[in-house]
Amino acid sequence: MMKRKRILPLIMASVMLAASIPAAAGATGTADVDPAAVQESSGDTGAAQAEGAGDTAADNTGVGTDTADTQTTDNDTSLTDGTQDAADEDTEQTETETEEEGTEPISIDVPDGAADSGRVVTLGENLNEAQRESMYAYFGTSPEEVRTIVVTHADEVKYMQGIATDEQIGPTTNSCAYVEPTDSGGIKVKTANLNFVTSAMIASTLTTAGMENCNVIAACPFEVSGTGALTGIIMAYETASGESLNEGQKEAAVEELITTGNLADTIGQETASEVMNDVKTEILDKGLTDPGEIGEAVDKIAAKYEVTLTDEQRAQIVELMEKISQFDYDVNALKNTLDNLTGEDGVFTKIWNSIKSFFVGSDDGILSGTNDEALGGNVITDSTVSESGFKDGLWTRIKNFFGSLGK
Repeated sequence: MMKRKRILPLIMASVMLAASIPAAAGATGTADVDPAAVQESSGDTGAAQAEGAGDTAADNTGVGTDTADTQTTDNDTSLTDGTQDAADEDTEQTETETEEEGTEPISIDVPDGAADSGRVVTLGENLNEAQRESMYAYFGTSPEEVRTIVVTHADEVKYMQGIATDEQIGPTTNSCAYVEPTDSGGIKVKTANLNFVTSAMIASTLTTAGMENCNVIAACPFEVSGTGALTGIIMAYETASGESLNEGQKEAAVEELITTGNLADTIGQETASEVMNDVKTEILDKGLTDPGEIGEAVDKIAAKYEVTLTDEQRAQIVELMEKISQFDYDVNALKNTLDNLTGEDGVFTKIWNSIKSFFVGSDDGILSGTNDEALGGNVITDSTVSESGFKDGLWTRIKNFFGSLGK
């Protein structure tokens, strides 16, 4: 009996405790609740859900989209879509920047009207600011009047590697150019401070590159070989004319310049130019493509100039001319330039042109607008035409006048 009296209170207490549990649970729906506590609780829950979704997407790349699709609110869906759109925009921007990077030439901005002039200046990237200003002064123009392109050493290597030696290419790029396309008259060239290549060499090789009518000045503030000048001239011509020259012809032009320059080391610059010009005219005029026939033409013209070629020199010329013969040239247009280089006008015409240019200047476009004094007193000049504009110094005009009589 005593045991029952002890057990009964325990049973009653258990019943009352069990009955109080539902009441307490129901009280949470009606009692006052702290909103901040609910918000904090909701935030924790959302963070946990987001962390879980992120883990799912990270661990299962293939089901990342499915996880996003299970969002239960419009706000969550729009946020996901907005994030994707932003990512897409970033991707598109990155791709655009990648495509544009390195495709534009290094250029100096000029007013809109300057590009309409049709004239382009190129500057070697290793010139300092004062040297660049001296080149504009020599060319007789300004950055506001022309479009300017900076030629890099990488540009030069691109054109000349495998054709010229490392010594001929050099470690820096300093040569500059000024190009003005014209409607007729062939290619006219003036050089300043170039000691390896001449104006005639440049003019001839530019015909090989596919150029027909233009005025060209190739120069440097100080004396250089000038082998890199061709790179800037070609880039300037393509920019000014809007015409892309054939890559094979450009390569042949560089090869011709180097071959002629190397030949000049043994037979002289003028004779080397004449031999190369005559051989090129012969093979293009007669349509020679066979190496044997080209070799015979080389031998005939070498004999004409009383030149003895080594086997290596002969082989180089034949190989070059065989390459040139594969391209389609306007022979008449080519002759317009080559005839100027070989003095077809006659001695009296040359004398008259020299006298006229001495007193009134020439009409050879940018070639008659140079200012030799801008490069100092020891500038070396050479030109395919007898030009001496008023901007040239008096001594330069006198020197050019008497120098032209012997050409």
